[in-house]
Amino acid sequence: MRGQVIRREGDEVGGVFFLMEGWVGSSIMLRNGRRQIVKLNLPGDILGFPSLALMVSGETLEALTDAVVSSISSAALGKMFAESPRLAVGLFLSTQRERVALMQKLSWIGATSALERLAAFLLDLHDRLVATDAVTDGGFDFPITQQQLGDLLGLTTVHVNRSLRRLDETGCLQRSRGRIFIRNLQGLRALAPNLPPRFAGHEAWSRLGRPHRYEA
Repeated sequence: MRGQVIRREGDEVGGVFFLMEGWVGSSIMLRNGRRQIVKLNLPGDILGFPSLALMVSGETLEALTDAVVSSISSAALGKMFAESPRLAVGLFLSTQRERVALMQKLSWIGATSALERLAAFLLDLHDRLVATDAVTDGGFDFPITQQQLGDLLGLTTVHVNRSLRRLDETGCLQRSRGRIFIRNLQGLRALAPNLPPRFAGHEAWSRLGRPHRYEA
């Protein structure tokens, strides 16, 4: 359900989760008691993967909408790595995509205006949702609040509100009943400081050769 904690920061790490439906936020607690959302997870994402390298969970996973997740234990994950090298390669490439996404986000927060940051985020979100067939006629559900969006982008709610209104005025966006429609994709791209990276897909697999299962 919306608002339900899937795993809390500091909890024991027993494995990972596969997000089947819904949106989930990854957040970190700061010393002043404020919780900062650092990542937006969409269907098809694996949740909690970075915490496998930590003593305890390094993030809180909280459902931002009604969500369905499937848990994968550490033991089952290890077995899959040993028995299915292709899966291991797929997860490796997935973590590299996340690393690239983090570099992109750092570039937005470090050197862009609120409007540029929001445009870049919406382009990236649009591309991720297109990959899951969640965009219809340029529109997609947008169930997160302006405060949550500000957390993700390092902006105040006031800056988020102003930037959204500016994008409305330019004709790039249309907002209606919890949905966002991108009406001018090229215009939005022109406002963004950089464009979402083009991932290699099958070419990335060919660079690594064909992974085989090796018997001990």
